[in-house]
Order: sequence, then structure tokens, then C-alpha cells
Amino acid sequence: MDFIEIRGRTIDLRNGRVVHDDQEHYLAPRLLALLKYFVEHRGDVLGRDQIVESVWGHLDAATDDSVNVAVSSLRRELGDTRRPHAVLTAVPRRGYRLVPESVRSVDAPARTASVESASRGGFRWAPVALVAVAAIALAWLTSGAFRDSTSDRSGTPPLADAASLPTVSPDESGRPSVVVLPFLDMSAGGDHQFFADGLVDRITHMLAQSPELEVVARTSAFAFRGSDATIGEVAERLTVDAVLEGSVQRSDDTVRVLAQLIDTENEAHLWSRTFDRPLGDLFDVQDDIANLVSRTLTDTLLADAVTTHPDNLEVHDLITRGKFAMDQFTLESATRARELFEQALAIDPDNIEALVLIGDAIGMQRSQGPMRSGDDEQHGSEPYLQRAREIHPEHPLVIRAVGDWHFRYGRNEEAIASLRQAIELNPNDPVAYRHLGRILFRTARFEEAIEPLERAVRLDPFSGVANVWLADALWSIGRAEEAMFRLRRIIRDRPTFPQAHDRLATYLVQTGDSGEAMRHIHHQRTLDPDSAFRWFRVCEFYLQLGASDDARRCADELDAVHDLPLRMRYLRQAIAFFEGDRDTRLQELEAIYALGNRDPLTKMLYAQALAVDDCPAAMDVLEESFPALFEPEPEMTPFLFMPAMTAWNCLNRSGETLRAAELVQPVAEAVERMRVEQGPWLVVGYERAAVLAMKGEYDAALTELEALVGSGWRYYWWVIDDLPEFEPLFQRPRFKAMIERLERGVAEQREYFEAHRDDPLI
Repeated sequence: MDFIEIRGRTIDLRNGRVVHDDQEHYLAPRLLALLKYFVEHRGDVLGRDQIVESVWGHLDAATDDSVNVAVSSLRRELGDTRRPHAVLTAVPRRGYRLVPESVRSVDAPARTASVESASRGGFRWAPVALVAVAAIALAWLTSGAFRDSTSDRSGTPPLADAASLPTVSPDESGRPSVVVLPFLDMSAGGDHQFFADGLVDRITHMLAQSPELEVVARTSAFAFRGSDATIGEVAERLTVDAVLEGSVQRSDDTVRVLAQLIDTENEAHLWSRTFDRPLGDLFDVQDDIANLVSRTLTDTLLADAVTTHPDNLEVHDLITRGKFAMDQFTLESATRARELFEQALAIDPDNIEALVLIGDAIGMQRSQGPMRSGDDEQHGSEPYLQRAREIHPEHPLVIRAVGDWHFRYGRNEEAIASLRQAIELNPNDPVAYRHLGRILFRTARFEEAIEPLERAVRLDPFSGVANVWLADALWSIGRAEEAMFRLRRIIRDRPTFPQAHDRLATYLVQTGDSGEAMRHIHHQRTLDPDSAFRWFRVCEFYLQLGASDDARRCADELDAVHDLPLRMRYLRQAIAFFEGDRDTRLQELEAIYALGNRDPLTKMLYAQALAVDDCPAAMDVLEESFPALFEPEPEMTPFLFMPAMTAWNCLNRSGETLRAAELVQPVAEAVERMRVEQGPWLVVGYERAAVLAMKGEYDAALTELEALVGSGWRYYWWVIDDLPEFEPLFQRPRFKAMIERLERGVAEQREYFEAHRDDPLI
């Protein structure tokens, strides 16, 4: 069909012309493509990923609005803004559906003379809904006629009456979903927002421990503070069945809280309650609200263990401030969070939440600040974890922290078991899901990592860390466009989150856009200027542009400001490798090894550097560090590719050709499972050509390298003419011409960066 009618609008599907009330305008190309896809599949439930892939493609979709916003825009164009929607309906956790009865085929309309602009109507949540809340609250305050509608004069809530409350039907998963949006601070001075935030955080925390509810994390809920998103748009972006919103007024020793629960399907108020209490009863108010939500959505009350809370309001406030600080994921915010948790522990030394979270803050400090030996983090956080285990060993937060502790010591299976136990105890903990996914990723179980990381993002869609780690896992199994889309979307949603820019830069380099990557690396440092790690990344990335002088200058400036014995030596060995100074590179790697660092990358690089002149020493490192390589049928993963190449080279040079040959087939099979933009960061891109060279198929290896360079590949490009497996190619004219072409491409990227380094990032 070329012409359709929807709600009195005649639409030409060939060009997007819309005729309504004798006026006409045109749909934007993006919305026209979306509408055509819905019409072609009317009646079917279409998932968000399916829409992205089929209508726009991941990279295109990532540069503009999300699917949710695009659907909202299309609804406005179709006059389908009122809920319940009659044309495009949302199916919770599954996607969207075009109601077949809402569309019919018609003849072409007559041409009109005027053009109308698209309507921008619709209920706006922040300025309308919460302003209405404020107005109601003000009326109650001034009249003095309204009292706590959920309690009698004694302040005890008659929750038995909650059985008569309207309910929300759970979706197909059996667990109704809810988000607690930021409450307005209605205090006279407007200076108690953190007090309001703490109340919301506590209610969210209690609801999240209910196994019968699915609760969106605080991070994502607070992304809508001050937003003009409608209730419908909030519901669709967070995929929830109900929204809790409200306001708080604190005055001296009293507090008034207004809360209302809204069904997102029809925006009907399930209930609205006001609580007038002494300040000392604040925790009881939180309990009452959380229980009302639970009773409404699940017909059950929360367990007594869930409603336990701090004895001290100041401790509660300090912990809340610390958690908000950690959301920023910068060195400054991690340091601030640690200070706040220390203050909380000074008041309440046995507070489980503060004991666990201070360990997280120490870990974040270490990741963004100086990195010395592998033991520093444990020395800083373990006393707190030990105390928490003595007080409450079965607490979900403690079990989660134990999982992280196991992982730091290389006990991967114990770590996975602990995190799965933490998830069983609290199925709404996005941090436990994301840590589980990260461990699975780091142990090369890439496919298995997807599910917990997707779950973490489902519970906390605006979490920068969860989205970055999910992007890593997607990239590692070849879903590169999805990974880039996710990173660009989190940058759009949280433009000040530095780690998303860092990771996007890594993947841009792998796709050849090293100039644009350098712009993102510079930007991530401006977002976290106190972090030595962010500065380190800038120095390191100069090598991707072939600018070793800039890398050395950057390293000298970094060294003058920060005491970074490990990072500086790593940086200087990279510069030495780039410049062909093998002796300096080996000296720096030996020093790193002497500092006690034993991470896999250090071991790989150290063995590789030793192999130049001392294969026996290199093999000792490999056999000690990567014993799986030397098993009868080694299971090859991307993390083992580099040490496998070093072992193959040394075995051949020492005359052990049979042992070397045994490595070729598992390496070849692993490479067949990869493509250029697949695998973790250690997969550089030349692996397929290397396997061909290992087999002695040098012409095919050179053809593969030429195709790689022709595709725009530039990731660690300077290693190509230094790898021993390619040595038989070095003097060939084709190889030399390829290197020249590669260097010209790198120079062009450097010129692009210099010309656009200060342009705004889009």
C-alpha cells in the first residue's frame, strides 16, 4: 500500500507526506522509515534491537534519537499521544506493536496549499506532574486541613487497608517493575535536596530487595531529574509498569512527604498519600511508602530484614552523598566518596553499607589514580571487608564484595559463585550482575558474559559502567556495531561520563578512525583532570597517531606531576617499542615485573621482549604464566594469542618444530572465530595474516595484510614490521609499499586530529 490513513491523517508512504485537516507536512526520513517498518509488520511485537537493525542500522541509530524517543515523536505525528495509545502500543520488556485496526489503505489525497508544523503536545512529567505535586503539597501545608492519610493519630499506618488499593498486573515475567523518581525538595529554603535524595535512595534500596519486584536502580532514576520527559517516555525508556514520584518538605524537627504511585499504562494514580511525621520517624515513613508500593504491585509486604535501616540519620545522609559521588566515576568523586564513607564509619563503625562501599571507592581511586603493585588495592580495602564479614557474613552486599575479593586474587570460580549467590539474595542488584559479567568477560567467556551485563543495563539503563562493559562483551563476539551504538548512546545520555569516551576511542582506533579517537581521549581527560590514568591514556594514544615525540613529551609532563612507577615504565616501554629501542623496552618491562605486577598483559609483553635474544627465559615466563598453552589440546582464547605467537617463534628457533606445529592449529581455529573488530583489546587485527605466515603461506599472509591496511586498519600499526612471523616478508616490494600506504593513512589521521582537536564532539 502507498497511502494509509491513521487517526484522520492520510500518509503517503513513498515520500512521508501527511495530510490532516486540509493541511500537509512531511515526516522526517527517520520517522518515515520507522512508520513503514511498523506498517509492514503491523500486529507484530517489534523489539528495540530489531528496529535498530532493520530500520536504521546500529551506527546510524546511535547518532540520533533512541528508538523510544523516535516512537514518541512518531506518535505525536500520528495523533497518538494520549494514553492508552491506540496506534503504537508498548509491550513491556518486549518492544512496540502497531495495532492493525488503527491503519487502513486509502486513495491518494488531494494536494493542499498550506503546510502545518508537527504538534508537540503531550503531558510533560517534570514541569506539569511535579509542579502539580508541589501545588497540592502547598495547598495542604497552608490549609492545615490534611493529615497523614495512611495513618491514624498515633502514626501507625493501617496497611491492612492496602488490600483495597488498585493493582498493576505483572507482565509475562511475573515481576512488576517500578522506578522511584527523584522527589522534589519543597523546603522553604530549598536546601534539603540531599535529604530528599536520601529518602528516595532508601525506598529504592528496600524495594530492590523484594524478589517479587523488578526495580530500576537509583542511577537511572535520577537521570530524569529536571527532565521534561513524559510519564510515558520515562516508562518506555526504563521499561517499567509503575512510577513512584513525590515531594519532601523538611522544617526544623518535622518532615512532610507526599508520594504517589502511577500506572504507566494509562497514567492513572494508583494512590496518593501524605505523611506528616517528626523527623525522627523518617525511616518509618520510608518503610510505609515502600510497603505501600510492594502491597500495591505484589499484594505482599516487604520482609522485616528488608526494612532494617541505620540508627543514625547523619550516617544515612553521608552514605547517600557517597553513593552519588561514586556515580561520576572520576578520581575526584571517588576520593570524595571515600571521605564520606569514612565519616559515616566514624559515627557507626559497624555499618555494613559503608564498610562495603568504602572498598568500592578505594578500588575506583586505584583504577583512576596511581597504580603501583598488584597488592595496593587489597591492602586498602581488605580491613573493611573483613570487618563486614565478621558482622554480617550473609548480607548480599558482603557476599558481592567477597566475590570481587576472590577475583582480585585470581580465584575466578569462587568469585563467580559468590556473585551468583549475591544475585540470588538480591535479584535487583545491578552491580552484582555487572561484576559477574565482567569476570566472565575477563575469563574469555564472552557469550556467557552478555546475559548478566544485559541484566545490569536492564536494571540500570543509565549506568555508564554497565553500558561500557556490555559494549566490551558485544564487541568481543563480533557485534561491533551494537557496541558502538551503545557507547554513543550512553555518551548522549551521560556526556560527562569519561569511561565511555575512553572505550569509544579504543574501538574507533580499531576501525581506523584514530584521529577521532584521539579527540575522545583528550576529552575524557578534561572530564577527569585529576586522574593520572586519564592523562596516561592521552600519552599512550599519541603512538596511535605516529607521534612518538608528543608521546614522550606527554610522558615527561605526567612524570613531573605524578609518582607513577608502574604506569610510567609501561608507557616508556611502549614508546621504546615504537622507536625500535629493544634494550630500553626490555629494561622497563623487567622493572615492571620487579615491582610485583603480574597481570596477563605484563607477562605477555615481558615474554615477547625476552624472546628477541633469550628464548629460554621467555619460555620460562610463558610456561609459568600460561600453562594452558602447553596442554595436549590447548583451548585457545584471544587472551592467549600473543603468548602463543611468542611460544611458536621460540620453539621454532630452538629446533622444537613439532611442539611449535602443535600450536598452529588451535591458534588458527581461534582466529577463525574472530574478525578484525572482534575480541577484546588484545586482538589487534593482524592475527589471520599471522596464522597464514605460521603455516608458511607467505603470499596469502601478505595479501591478507594488504587487505587489512586497505580497510583502514591502524590499531597498534607499528608492530607489523617487527613481528618475527612476518620477517620473511620484510624485504618484499609489496610489503614495503603496504607499510608506506599505512604510514600515509596514519599521517592523515594525525592531520585530522590537529585540525579538529578543539571542535565540539557530536
